[in-house]
Amino acid sequence: MADWLRALRTADENLTGLLDAGFAPANNPLRHLGALAFLCLVVCLASGIVAFALYDTSVSGAYQSGLSLQQDPLLLGRLLRGMHRYGADAFMLLSLLHTLREAAKGHYAGVRWFSWLTGVPLVWLLWIAGITGFWLLWDERALFSVTATAEWLQALPIASDVLVRNFLTAQALNDRFFSLVVFMHIGVPLFLLAGVWVHVQRISLVRIWPPRALAVCTLVLFALLSLLVPAESLGPARTGQMASTLSLDWFYLFLHPMVDLLSAEGAWAVLIGLTLVICFLPFVPGLRVGARLEATRQPAVVDLKNCNGCSRCAADCPFGAVVMVPRSDGLHHRQQAFVINDLCAACGICVGACPSSTPFRRIEEIVSGIELPGRPVVVLRKQLQQKLAALTGPAKIMLFSCDHAASWDLLADASTAVLPLECAAMLPPSFIEYALRLGAQGVVIAGCREGDCEFRLGDTWVQQRLTGAREPRLRAAAPRERIAVVWAGNQREPVVQAIAALRAKFDSGAAAPDSLTIGVRNETPIEPNHD
Repeated sequence: MADWLRALRTADENLTGLLDAGFAPANNPLRHLGALAFLCLVVCLASGIVAFALYDTSVSGAYQSGLSLQQDPLLLGRLLRGMHRYGADAFMLLSLLHTLREAAKGHYAGVRWFSWLTGVPLVWLLWIAGITGFWLLWDERALFSVTATAEWLQALPIASDVLVRNFLTAQALNDRFFSLVVFMHIGVPLFLLAGVWVHVQRISLVRIWPPRALAVCTLVLFALLSLLVPAESLGPARTGQMASTLSLDWFYLFLHPMVDLLSAEGAWAVLIGLTLVICFLPFVPGLRVGARLEATRQPAVVDLKNCNGCSRCAADCPFGAVVMVPRSDGLHHRQQAFVINDLCAACGICVGACPSSTPFRRIEEIVSGIELPGRPVVVLRKQLQQKLAALTGPAKIMLFSCDHAASWDLLADASTAVLPLECAAMLPPSFIEYALRLGAQGVVIAGCREGDCEFRLGDTWVQQRLTGAREPRLRAAAPRERIAVVWAGNQREPVVQAIAALRAKFDSGAAAPDSLTIGVRNETPIEPNHD
C-alpha cells in the first residue's frame, strides 16, 4: 500500500513538473487549485447577485428571466449567464482536482486532518447550490432534473411520493416552489463561504487568491467561453411532459445517469460510501503517506533560557502551531514562544527561524530557543562536523536535503556529504557559513519543487533568508557563489548538475570566496537584499 501511495505522489509531482514547462512554477495552476476554486466562488457570487436582481420568482416568469438574458442584444446577459455557469462548473472541477491532489500527496493525515474533514461537506454544499441553479431556469432540463431528484430522494426512508407529485402536475406547482429554490440557491453558497473560512482556520498565511496573472487569464477564459459557447436554456418546462433527449451538465447533473445505471438506492449507497471512505482516510494508519514520519513525529519544544521572544518562529510557522504568549519565567523579555502540539507538523521551519539556532555559539552543548526533540541543533552541528571531516576527495560539497524530496544518500561519496533535514527551511543560514568554514568548498540545498513545499512555505522562506529579505538572513559577506539552491523534488538530475556546476566553477577559479551572487532556482542569479 505504501508503494502505491508513493507512486501516486510521484505521478502528481511529475505531472506538476510537466506543466512547469508551459507555466512559470509560480503560476502553475495545479499549485493553486484551492485558490482558483475560491476565485470561481467569488465569480459565482458576484454574477449571481446581479442575476438575482433580474430574476422573476414565479411560475410564469422564471423561464422568461433566463431567456431574456440569453437574448440580450448587447451580449451582457449572455456574458452574465456564461460567467455564472462556467464559474460554477470550474468551481466543481477545481474542487475535485484539489481534493484528488491533496489525497495523492497524503495531505489528509497528521496536522492536516481538520482541513481535510472540513473540506468534504463543501463538495456536497457546492453540488446542492449548483443543481438548484439549473432548476431556476425552469426549462426542459430543469423539469427533468427536479423530477429525477425527487424520485432519488424518495428512496430515503424519510421521503414520500408526495415529492414527485408536487412536480408532475401543473396544479401542484406554484410560485412558492421557486421562492424555496431561490432560498436554497442563495443560502447554500453563504454556508459554503463560511465553510471555506472554517476549512483554512488551521493554516497560517493562506494563499486565498491565485497569482494575478493566473486570475486574469481565468476570468478572460470564462468571458470568452461565455460569448463563444453561450450557456443557453432549452425549451420551456411543461409539467406532465418530458423531453425524449436532453443535454446534461455532467458536473452537477451526473446523479441522474447514475440513478438510471445503479437505481436510486444504489446511487445513495455509492455516494454515502464514498463520502465515508474519504472522511475516514485520516484515521487509517496503513493509508497514510509518510506513516513513518507520523509515528515518530514529536512537536517542537521551547527552551525559555534561549528564547528572547523575537516571534520569528511564530511568523514562519505554516500551520499556526507557534504563538506568542506573555512571559512565564520572570525574565525581562516581554513574551515567549508557545507550541500548540496538536497543530505542530514537526517540520523544523521554526528552528531555521530562531536566531539562537547558530552553530557558532561557543558553548559545547548548544540549545536553540525552539527545537525538534528528534533533531536538536547540537546533533545537527555534530553531524555536519563529522560528515565534512570524513570527506577525503577534492572540491568538497555539503548537500543539505529535504526528507520529503528525493533521497540523496546515493550522492554521498568521498567529495560529497549529505545531511537530511525535515524541510529545507529547517536549515538556519548560519549553518551554510559554518559548513564553508569547516572546509566545504560549496553548499547545495535541495528541496521539494518550487511552490510545492511539503510544509507549504519552506521554499519561500529559504529564498527570502538567503537574499536577505527575511530574518534570519544570510550575511551579506557570505560567499554566495559557492551556494546553490535546487528545487528538485523527486528529480535527481538537477541536483547532480548543480553539484557538477559548482565543481566546474572551482576548477575554473570563478567561485571566489568574496563573491556576492547566489545561485538559486537552478542557478538563476539573485542579488542579496541590503535593505
